[in-house]
Amino acid sequence: MTLAAWPYRRVLAAACAQALRRWLGRWAVFVLVAAVVASAGAGLDSALATVAALAAWVALPLARGVAAGGLWPVLALLGVVAVGAGLLAALAPLLWPARWREAERALPLAPGDTTRADLPWIALATLPWAALQLGGVAVWLGQRPAWLAGHELALVLTTGLALGLVVVAGLGLQRMRRRGAGLGRPGPRAWSVSTRPAAARGAARLSPLRPLILWPLRRGVAPRAARHAALTLAAAGLLLVALAVRPGWAPWWLALQSLVAMAAVARARVLAALELRPLLDAGAALPLSRRGWAWRIDAVSVAPALVGVALLAAATVALAPGGRGAVLAAWSGWLALAAVLELRVPVADASVQSARWLFLLAVALALASEGLAG
Repeated sequence: MTLAAWPYRRVLAAACAQALRRWLGRWAVFVLVAAVVASAGAGLDSALATVAALAAWVALPLARGVAAGGLWPVLALLGVVAVGAGLLAALAPLLWPARWREAERALPLAPGDTTRADLPWIALATLPWAALQLGGVAVWLGQRPAWLAGHELALVLTTGLALGLVVVAGLGLQRMRRRGAGLGRPGPRAWSVSTRPAAARGAARLSPLRPLILWPLRRGVAPRAARHAALTLAAAGLLLVALAVRPGWAPWWLALQSLVAMAAVARARVLAALELRPLLDAGAALPLSRRGWAWRIDAVSVAPALVGVALLAAATVALAPGGRGAVLAAWSGWLALAAVLELRVPVADASVQSARWLFLLAVALALASEGLAG
């Protein structure tokens, strides 16, 4: 079969479709469980109203920015593009296998070939974010609040521009990944000669924590684990900002953090098995306690999620009126227990795993709802 009969876009489409099927196989059950918990037995009308309200909140910053004028539309536009690009960065492994980098460089592929191959999948990955934005804009246009009067057309045009820029940003991220720039790939490092005596250099002992965990995260050996940790901390940061803006809605932010933390721990376990544990296997001849270092890898993997939980609990006590410290401590401890169960007590049966995950999340949501007094 010739290259013309099997063009690059079809090769990439087959790989992306396979990766998407694997991803859905892993995460579909968790998405379904989260949807059931969020709906809490509500009818179809209530569920649609909840989705419409969520979409309206997602589109509110852009609608308010367009209505405010000045620099606010630009800032709101950049915010929408940044969030969309962040979501595409999180889905990067589904959009292009990084192991193809060297093979692609050996092929006579023009930039236009890779761009045309990437565009349909970037657009597909942008679709959920675009649906939320467009749905929210439709809600605001239907409600026609007084502050939006006269800015309807500008809102529609700005939303279209923002979504177009998200796609452009996604294409740029794909090109950066192909070049290996800015996404954790180690660059050339300058060699230096130490002037200290050999005895002094030997006295400074190297902890295995650095070559087994920290250096792989920093230098691109475990790029997905590092990117996942950064996104988990970014999500916690967004919820802290939301808490500072709306402290009275603290139970909602705690509930969202519960979902983020449990999903992040589940994903961190998979990435640690793929990118960090093989390093421990490769060092089997070293005088290291395998069990002890397995615990350390797990601890570092879930640290971003649990740090976000602790920070949000402390911020709720400090900022929200009526924050209940004892309940928030129980909420934090429950999520820490859920992380330990996820990492150290795996379940082979998917139905049992989803039932346990649902129970742990339901208790976390119940504790989050009691985070404020009264």
